[in-house]
Amino acid sequence: MSVSMTQTMVDPTNAVNKRTVQSAVVEGRTLELRVGDIDGVQYAWTRLVDSQNGDIIWINQTTDGGNTWNSFGKRTIQAGGRNYTDALRTNSSNKVKMQAWTQLTSGNKYNTAAW
Repeated sequence: MSVSMTQTMVDPTNAVNKRTVQSAVVEGRTLELRVGDIDGVQYAWTRLVDSQNGDIIWINQTTDGGNTWNSFGKRTIQAGGRNYTDALRTNSSNKVKMQAWTQLTSGNKYNTAAW
């Protein structure tokens, strides 16, 4: 049984209490799963520190404890542009988990541990 979730994404630029909950160093870049509060509600998003032009980032979410995963917010990073995705609302259920993902210009894909 999965948890019903609203999949509307929002810009996390003005989130407060921002912090990194999972990270992985990949080919000289740092892939992060970040969380923060927007209007009193917790959201999560992917950020790629030291990203390069053409790197792709997105956030994956499961609502059934990891049996199935869905991708959200995929974006290709442009030089000097935004290095993070829009944010998805989190949920305290142990069936809801998120991961940060990237496909680097090398073609290799990486992800953080689930949170």
